[in-house]
Formats: sequence, structure tokens, C-alpha cells
Amino acid sequence: MDETPKGSYRYKSVIEILDDAPILPESLLDLARWMAGYYHSSLGKALFAILPAKLQATVNAEIAWSGSREDIPASFQELYEMLKGVETAKLSELKKIHPDFPIYKIAEEAAQAGFVSLTSRYMRKDKPKVRNYIEIIRRDFEEKDLPLRQREAWEIIKIQPEPFPMADISNLVSYSSLKALAKKEVIRIFPRVVQENQLPFEGGSSPKNIVLNDEQELAIREILQDFGKFQTHLLYGITGSGKTEVYIEIIRKYLEIGKGVIFLIPEIALTPQMLDRFDSSFGETLAVLHSQLTDAQRFAQWQKIQAAESRIVIGARSALFAPVTDLGLIIVDEEHEQSYKQDSQPRYHGRDLAIVRAKMQGAQIILGSATPSLESWNNAQNGRYKLHMLRNRPLSYSLPQVRIINLCDNRDPELISDPLASAIIDRLQRKEQVILFQNRRGYSSFVQCVKCGKLVTCQNCEISMYYHRDREEMKCHYCGNFFPSPRRCPSCGGFSFSYGSPGTQKIEHSLKMLYPSARILRMDSDSSSSTLRSMYRRMKANEIDILLGTQMISKGLDFPNVTLVGIINADISLNIPDFRAAERSFQLITQVAGRSGRASKKGEVIIQSFNPDHYAIQNASRQDFEAFATEELSYRKRLHYPPEFRLARLLFQGTDLKTLEQEMDRLKRTFLPPQDEDLIVLGPSPSPFAKINQLYRFHLILKGRNPGVISGAIRYIKAGFTPKKGITLQIDIDPGFLG
Repeated sequence: MDETPKGSYRYKSVIEILDDAPILPESLLDLARWMAGYYHSSLGKALFAILPAKLQATVNAEIAWSGSREDIPASFQELYEMLKGVETAKLSELKKIHPDFPIYKIAEEAAQAGFVSLTSRYMRKDKPKVRNYIEIIRRDFEEKDLPLRQREAWEIIKIQPEPFPMADISNLVSYSSLKALAKKEVIRIFPRVVQENQLPFEGGSSPKNIVLNDEQELAIREILQDFGKFQTHLLYGITGSGKTEVYIEIIRKYLEIGKGVIFLIPEIALTPQMLDRFDSSFGETLAVLHSQLTDAQRFAQWQKIQAAESRIVIGARSALFAPVTDLGLIIVDEEHEQSYKQDSQPRYHGRDLAIVRAKMQGAQIILGSATPSLESWNNAQNGRYKLHMLRNRPLSYSLPQVRIINLCDNRDPELISDPLASAIIDRLQRKEQVILFQNRRGYSSFVQCVKCGKLVTCQNCEISMYYHRDREEMKCHYCGNFFPSPRRCPSCGGFSFSYGSPGTQKIEHSLKMLYPSARILRMDSDSSSSTLRSMYRRMKANEIDILLGTQMISKGLDFPNVTLVGIINADISLNIPDFRAAERSFQLITQVAGRSGRASKKGEVIIQSFNPDHYAIQNASRQDFEAFATEELSYRKRLHYPPEFRLARLLFQGTDLKTLEQEMDRLKRTFLPPQDEDLIVLGPSPSPFAKINQLYRFHLILKGRNPGVISGAIRYIKAGFTPKKGITLQIDIDPGFLG
């Protein structure tokens, strides 16, 4: 192929065709193009988000100086110095050594000029896994003639099923003994391609006989009116109202006509309980995709889906990109969850992208939640989505009784008020279970010197660090930096410290002091004593009396013997500097409160707060989403926040604060788009978290009446403003957090 430029493009020669057939169907290529355009990402990054890691090939490029060593152009002189004295070098290694040098660009220009030669080697990640197997060739020999070690090996081999993996006996037999037996043609050692575990969770649950109530039956009938065509449905049901049963019945209808289904669920709610529920209903037709799988397991599941061996895919955000053939239905459970938002490029929202894919492929889509996002609720109120409601729990199960405790009246620094402490004792005496929720991990949120008043802060982020007592360390929850907890104040040398708001570790310590005989389990991202599956099994078996945790335990759990839920401090998420703070607080409180009283036993919820009259807490205590939405939407409308306006965030980061401030001043003076009734521009200004991981941060907030206004404003800025070297720009469309 001619590599000369064609207009603004220069084409390169094809080195190798990697696949016999296209890896992605045209529908996913179209989705990648849409994603790249809407979220202002490159098409390459959009495709990498879609492909499983096993298909993301690595290309190792090597460079060697092959031209004249005299009269070297000045633009290639630095490259020549790097290669002097070496035959070949990897471009990736040179980039690590010289991060500020444009190695790829200069290397390509030098190759075109004939000074260097470039060699690319393609490294496949999807190579089949090969294991050595053993099979017996003959048994007609005198075993007593074998040397001792070989005879011992033979005694083990002859009782194995044939053929069998050599790894099964590798701890019992030496390889030299096996080689000797193979040389005597007693056994054969041969390679075999093996498949990864196709079912990465424990299956085998027996089907459940569920009797639907009238509300569930009505919701199913209404949703099926749009069977086989694109339409967005919002299924709003209080906690424990049986949304999963509605999903399962509609999924069955699509499977009956040979259509595929994608069921999205937040990682936090992807519990063994949910997997067991779907496995009992659909068994071998089910594929699972989530972050706990190895790359090989994910790829094995992906291949099953591509081959149409699995018609249902259940998984977290990235399961949206499963290559399901004849897609008929997408379900987004807990559609309000922020974990559907990707935090790296392309910064897509799984819920919104699911709607786009459904529309492109003519599939029906259901969004479900007990606490819908205000964007989805607003769309339902405006008629863009069809709304279906489940207002009651099945079998006449009632919502739990709720008490709100004003922590201003509580003298206990550990935040276990007397009413909550008494309620826990009552449940322990009745052999019932308790769930306690504290959305803060660690032991305390900060450590402060009593003498000088200074906090122990992270040098990378200039943010106070959390104290983790189990490891006696200070840890930054933003960059991951940690060091041993100080015995003396780093600033003044003082020995006395005060500790901030308690986290789950401190609450656990208090619980063990208050209830020494209780079986207590802490579940958060720091705890390693129990996996989610073992917690689920132990709770079901009543081997745990008190389950304490962060938002990991707020969803997807259904334990009939849990009759008390205590929310230690409902204000934690309210105090975050973000316009969605009230919405997230309402959602968290409502969801965790819904874990109580989910069967015949009456449930109780105790909410502790320093701000008990806040409308988010009051409405959550009544599970009154509609009242909360009405009040919150009125504030959003006045302040031009979503869903009234669309939002974008341009985040500028750099290691040099002075340069960053100068560039932000230049942007503000010259390159901001004009504002009008459809566009509001805020900033640029320091981010609420002004420094993270050695990077200073400024952001620019765009509020637009529609996506077109936002996209036009971004193009306007990018066309005129190019930040200086060392300053990076991140574009986040529909951001979930403005910190």
C-alpha cells in the first residue's frame, strides 16, 4: 500500500491479519462510535472498553539505528544518543526512561527518513491454555523391576482416571520419575488444550415456586405490551416489593422466542443471592461477567455468549458490551447506582448507554429501582419512559417501623445511642439478626494533634488521612498512600491526639465491648476475613448475629431473620460537597432500611442523625420517594442542575500550581464560550479536592439545556485553547461527582 499522505490522513501498510472473522458485530462497532462521539473519547478507547482483556493485544515495537551515523538531522540527534551502543531497544522501555520525549512520533519520522528500522511483534493474549496430561500406554510389565521412586509413582498413576492432568499428582511424584516411565513407554505425557471454568459461581440451586401478586402481574402485562420493540420502562418498587420476580417472568418470554437478554446490576448488588436466584431459574443458559473473574474466565464467558451458548448475561457495567446475538431485552437493576458510571475514559454511564444500545438494536429496556435517579423519574413524569409501580411487599409483608434518633442528644462518642443499644440487646435475646450500616471505613476519619491542632495529612493530596487501627497505619482514601500511624505529632512533636468521626473499625471495636458474646462480622473493602459468598452463607445459617458494614451490605441482601437495621450516622453522605448529596443520602438510607423485616417477622429501622429534620432523612424514613423527588427537583430546577440542565465537567490537572493557575486565567479571559439562557459556564476554579496524587486540580463546569449545547461549548473551548505541556484535560459528560 502506498503510505503517502491522502489529504489529512496517512495510511500505513497492513502487517498482519489477526483474525479470520470480525471480533465485534457491527452493532457494537456502532455503539463504540456513538460512545466516542458523545463522551468525547477516542474511538480506540471506546473499543478497548468493549473488548475483553484477553482480546486486547500487545504490540512490542523495537527500534534499531540503521542509517548514517554522520550528518544526523538535529531532530533525530537525541534519538541517536539513546540508541548509541545498543543493537535494538524497545520503544516502550525508552518511553519509560524518557517520559517527556515524543519517542513514538520521532521514531516514526526517523524510520520514514531511513535512519532507523522499526519492528513490531504482536503478542496474543487469547492463546489457549495448555496443560500436560498423562495416560497409561501399557500395563504388561513387571512392576517389581521398577526402581523405588518409579514404582511409587506408578502406584499413584494407575489408580487415576485416564487421561488426567499431570498437575494433579505433581506434589506427590517427581518429574524425573514421570520422565523415566515415559521413556520406558509405560505412560505418555502429552499437551492438551484446557477450557477455563465455564461457571464461575456455584450453581445447582433448586427452582423456586413464586406466586405473583396483583401489582406484579399488572406490571408484567403493561411491560409486555411493548414486547419485541424498543421502549424504555421504569419499574419503581419499594424495597422488597418483588422486582426480581417481574424481571424473571419477562426474561422467560424473550427466551421462548430465542432472543438474548442482558441483565445489568451494580457490582455492589451482584451478590451470591442474586446469582443463585437466576441460576435456579435459567441454569446453563446463564453467563456471568464481573470484576471478580480472571481475564481467562471473562474471556471464556464472552466466547460462550458469542457462540450463543448463553442467552442471558448477568453482570456489572461492562456486561453491557456482551456480544449477545438477537438481543431482545436489557434490564438495568438499581438503575440509580453511581457505580454504573465509568471513572476513566471513555467516562460512559452504563444505564444511559444501555438505552442507546437498546434503541440501536430495537430491544426493550427496563430500568428498575426502589429509589430511581431523578433523571429517570423526570423522564417518566414527562412521558419519555413508561412508569410501573410496585407499592407493596408480597404476602402482606409490611415495611419496617422506623425511628429517628437525634444524635445531638447522644453523649456516646462511639455513636451507639441508648435506643439502638437496647434494640440490639432485644434482637440478640430473641436470636434474631441485626444489620448495622456506617458508610465510612477505617477507624476514624482523621487524627488531630491536641497540642497544635494540626491534622495528619497526605503529602500527595493535602487531605486528612484515615486512621486504620487494625494495621496501625494512616491511609489516604484518594491516592492510596499510607504510612505507620505516628506516635508523635509530625508538626510539633506532641504525644496526644484526638480522633475524627468513627468508621466501621471503631464501631466494630465498640460492639465487641458492648456485646462480647455476639458473633459480629465486619464487611467493607478493608476486611479480608470473609468473602461476600461466605458472609451470605453464614447469615443464611444464622451463624452471624450482627453484620456491620459500608454500602457493600446496603443492597441485594434478603435475610428473613434480620429484624433490626441500624444506621449509625445518616449524615455522612449529606455532608459531601456535591449537588447530588441529598439524593444519594435518600437512596442509601432507603436501600439499607429495606433489609429489615423482609419476611413474616416484623422489622425495625433506627436512623441516627445530627440533622434529623432534613427532608432526605424524613422522606427516607417513610420510604416516600415521590415526596422527596418533588422537593429535590424544585431545587434542581432553580439552580439549573440535572435533570433540568445537562452537565459536563472539564478537569485540568498539573504538577505545577503556578503554571496551572496562569493557564486557567488565560482560558477564563479568552477562550470561554459566550453564555446565554441555554448555557451556563462556571469557573474555571479549584476543585473541591484541589490536589490529589501530586496533581493540582481546576475544573470548569458547563450547564447546558441539552446535549447539543454542551457538545458545542466543548468544541468551542478545544478549538481555541490548548493547555501548556504538563497540563492534562479530562472531559466528563454527565459527571456523577464534582469533587
